[in-house]
Amino acid sequence: MKRSNKDVTVVSRKKIKVESTETVLKVELENDNEEEMPPNIFKKVDPVDISKGPAKWADIYNSIVTMRSKVFTPVDSQGCERMPNTINPNIRTNNPKIYRFQLLISLMLSSQTKDEVNFEAMKNLHHGLLKTHPDGLCIESLSKLSESEIDAYINKVGFHNRKSTYIKKTCEILNEKFDGDVPKTIEEIVSLPGLGPKMGYLFLQNGWNVNAGIGVDVHLHRLAQMWGWVSAKANTPEKARLELEKWLPKQYWGDVNPLVVGFGQVVCVPRASNCDICTLARDGLCKSANKKLLKGPISEDRKVKLMKQRADLTQLINEVI
Repeated sequence: MKRSNKDVTVVSRKKIKVESTETVLKVELENDNEEEMPPNIFKKVDPVDISKGPAKWADIYNSIVTMRSKVFTPVDSQGCERMPNTINPNIRTNNPKIYRFQLLISLMLSSQTKDEVNFEAMKNLHHGLLKTHPDGLCIESLSKLSESEIDAYINKVGFHNRKSTYIKKTCEILNEKFDGDVPKTIEEIVSLPGLGPKMGYLFLQNGWNVNAGIGVDVHLHRLAQMWGWVSAKANTPEKARLELEKWLPKQYWGDVNPLVVGFGQVVCVPRASNCDICTLARDGLCKSANKKLLKGPISEDRKVKLMKQRADLTQLINEVI
């Protein structure tokens, strides 16, 4: 299923315009061309696709789909594939080549960096370059900057000095070898400096609508190991990708990353247990659940702490109080 731009997902032939503030989503029928859904809405696993894979993987997947529909997470508006259209409305439709370039830059900046910080860096780049070029952030305008000028725009992201060098070199390569556009094969993309398989497969899915592999980031890697979706030997994202692709039906390759990333950003976060609001824990689907959090009601102090996460968890909290 193709994930579209501007906080929406294309799923059929009617178009729905979506406006969102936190978890409140307003959907308005616009025309009869295609149907678009909010980015926190995902398709559940079709029963015919459950035949292979780890035990209860589809139950876990579907439970996350339900929870994600109640929470609007950073990846839903500030994830790499969403970012260009959030900053530069309708760029994906109006100028796919510029969208692809902005997507590539957002992916290059994303390593070791939260979506919120990456978003600010991309916004700084685009708004700064609008002063010198009508399209703002594009290969023509970015190619004219020195490494130090690029670094001044992106200096809040992780490893910004190194990324400035990678971006400058990538612009040169794209202009010299690919007519200023981003290539459409995984081999060519990962040959660019600072780009690995995760970024490459995510780029292909969103930039060229090519479903060649699963983009496995730290959240998907961590949670796939925890749920037994991959073996203990899959101790790197790349090894996890190879194992996931052996059994996960291809039609879910594009959705599994944003689905699980959003869940990992705000519910099953790396350094805190939020099992008291997670249906995986309450339904016995997660063997790593913190059982202490499941024993008593959610206190007022606990609610305050939960509301300090990176998203509004009100709907999930209200289900268990």
